Amino acid sequence: TAATAATAATANDMTSAYASPASSFADSIERAAAGARFSSVGRQLLGPRLPVAIDWNDPPPELWYAAYVAGKTLLNVVEAHGGVPRGVLGVLGVNVYVFCKPGGVLFGDVCLNPYAVLHMNQLERVVTSAFVHRDLFHLLNNMTGLVEDGSYVESRDGVGSFLAQTALLLVLSQGALVTLSGAERKLTGRGGSRGASGWIDDALGGLTTTTTTTTRRSGGGGAETLPFYSSGVVGFSGVNYALKVVASHRRPLGSRVLLLGVLPVPARYSFWCELALNTLLMPSSGTFAAHFAGCVAGLVSVYVPLLAGVGKIGTGRFGRGGRGAIPGTGQRLGGRYLRGDAPRDSRETRGAATAQGLGHS
Repeated sequence: TAATAATAATANDMTSAYASPASSFADSIERAAAGARFSSVGRQLLGPRLPVAIDWNDPPPELWYAAYVAGKTLLNVVEAHGGVPRGVLGVLGVNVYVFCKPGGVLFGDVCLNPYAVLHMNQLERVVTSAFVHRDLFHLLNNMTGLVEDGSYVESRDGVGSFLAQTALLLVLSQGALVTLSGAERKLTGRGGSRGASGWIDDALGGLTTTTTTTTRRSGGGGAETLPFYSSGVVGFSGVNYALKVVASHRRPLGSRVLLLGVLPVPARYSFWCELALNTLLMPSSGTFAAHFAGCVAGLVSVYVPLLAGVGKIGTGRFGRGGRGAIPGTGQRLGGRYLRGDAPRDSRETRGAATAQGLGHS
C-alpha cells in the first residue's frame, strides 16, 4: 500500500541519515590519510613544535590583557584563601613544566584527535593533550581559570578531593569531546578531512583557549564540532570549563563572578556566559567543541551523583545525609529533591505538623 511504501521510504531515509560513512570511498581515503598522519612516522613529520615562540619585539596586545587578568585573579585568590592551594599549584606546575620543556613537544605526538584515540588506541592523547599549550597567551588564560575556580573548589574540599575531581573532569571533558566528534561524523556522514594543510592550520589557529581575539572559521559548507579525522586540539580549557561548572554550583546563590576579569555575571550561569562570549570572540569549531565538552563534563559530575543520591564526585563523603550534598533552593528535578534540597527528615516534619494540630484541638 501507499502507507507501507511511505513508511519504508521514511525508514530508508533515517537509515541513510544515521548510517556510518565507513564504506564510502571518500571516507576510506580519509581514514587512510589519518592513519598515516598519526602513525609513529607521520606524526614526527607533520605539524609544528609547541609552544610557538612569541615575537617580543611586537607582542600581541591581548597578551598584556591576559597578564593583567592573571595578576588580578592571583591577588583575589590570595586575598580570599591566603594563597594558592597546594593542589592547584601542583596542577599548574605540571602545565608550566611541559610548557618550559627544552625543545618543546611535537603537536602530532600529543594533540587530541578522535580517530587516533578511537581507532588507533592512542589513549594517552586524552591526557597529554590537556597539558600542552600553543603559546604564552594560551597558557596564561588557561592557568588563570585554573587558579580562580580550582582554588575555590580546593578550599572547600581539600587537596585530595580536588586532585581526584580534576583527574575525573579531565577524562570526562576529553571523552565528551571525542564522543561529540564521533557522533557528528555518524550523523552527518563527514569526517572533516582537509588534508595536512588543514590539520596544521588547526594546530596554528584553532587551538583550545579560554579567551582570544583571533577569529577563524571552518572552511567548506559549515562549521563542524570537531573534524573526526583531521582535527587536533591541545590545552587545559576543557578541564577549566568543567571546574567552572563545579565551582559555580558550589558558590552561594545570588553571588557574582567577573567574566574576563571585568564583567560581573551570576556565578551559577557564569560558564554559559563565558562559553557564549568566547564563541563570539573566537568562532573556531574546535575551540567551541572543547569548551562545550568541558561544560558537559562539569554538569555530569555535578548532577549525576546528586540524582543518584551519592553526594558529589571526588569528595569521598557519600551516603544519606553526608556532607557531600550540595545545598540548594528546594527545587526538584524529575519529581524528586536533589540531595541537600530535601527537608531534613520528612517524618520529623510530619510529626511537628501533627503536634501542632493536636495543640489546636
